[in-house]
Amino acid sequence: MNRVVVFATSFLDKPIALRESGPSGADILARLAEEADVTVEYRCDRDPAQPVTAAELDGVTAVIADLEQYDADLLQTLGPRGGGSVRLITRYGVGYDAVDIPAATEAGIIVANTPGANSRPTAEWAVATIMAVAGRRSIHHARASQGLRKIGPSRIDISGKTLGVVGTGAIGRIVVDLLAGFNVSVLACDLYPNAEWADQSGARYVELDELLAGSDIVTLHAASNAQIIGPRELALMRPSALLVNCARGVLVDNAAAWHAVKEGRLWGYGLDEVWPHPELSLDDLNMMTSPHVGSDTEIGKANMQRMSAEAIAAFIRSGQPPHVINPEALTTS
Repeated sequence: MNRVVVFATSFLDKPIALRESGPSGADILARLAEEADVTVEYRCDRDPAQPVTAAELDGVTAVIADLEQYDADLLQTLGPRGGGSVRLITRYGVGYDAVDIPAATEAGIIVANTPGANSRPTAEWAVATIMAVAGRRSIHHARASQGLRKIGPSRIDISGKTLGVVGTGAIGRIVVDLLAGFNVSVLACDLYPNAEWADQSGARYVELDELLAGSDIVTLHAASNAQIIGPRELALMRPSALLVNCARGVLVDNAAAWHAVKEGRLWGYGLDEVWPHPELSLDDLNMMTSPHVGSDTEIGKANMQRMSAEAIAAFIRSGQPPHVINPEALTTS
């Protein structure tokens, strides 16, 4: 008997307005349970902030994981090389920082994810954040909701400006597509430039410093866990420029960005993360925050549900799930 556990908190969420999009993730797992020797346990009410214990996954073959952490000690206990039962962890989403990949490989656990599942929703959210920061929406909303009139400068136009895209994977490229109607010029920066895309889109690859100095709008989509925008980089940007980070909070020194906006060295900053500095008030500042909801649309959610379930089904049936992060583990699991 293979046991599958689903920790992903929104896996069972039902769409409200989404048109028919095929079988849901739950449908796929239900069909798998009918066809194979599989039981599925939904623990979607589990708090991802709580540490996972080995006891929770005792006898479990595969997990659809949320953002709970899987460190080396836990993986060593869970994996087949340590006498455990877990063979597959499939991340409900694109990022897999919560799983120690080398340790999973060593333990004989395959790790998969759902690349592209939420690329367009995240790109749309980045564009919405760009519009909001350019238009000083947070300040205007705060005043209008109190019956007060506009104060301060007019909003900044998007049309005809220079867009700087840091990270030209799927999300960054879609952002460029969505803003094409605004007749923006595009500067791009990526460790692995996509020359074919640059030719098609008209983007020009440059080094980060040149991009920051030459862009009116900078949007971050780098798949990195390292800070790339700090005080030095912020100083390169124009006072009329805006910065948007709908990727990962760690990419920016957020306190430095706050000071840059407050002191008039940066037009505004948008961050798709819970604001990490409660001691630095955002009141009356041109800053937008959101609790990491860029991918949280019905399409994005449906794609993550379906792709994570398909990975489980493919593994149970053939031992070969799609979108494996650590293919070395395929020979040991």
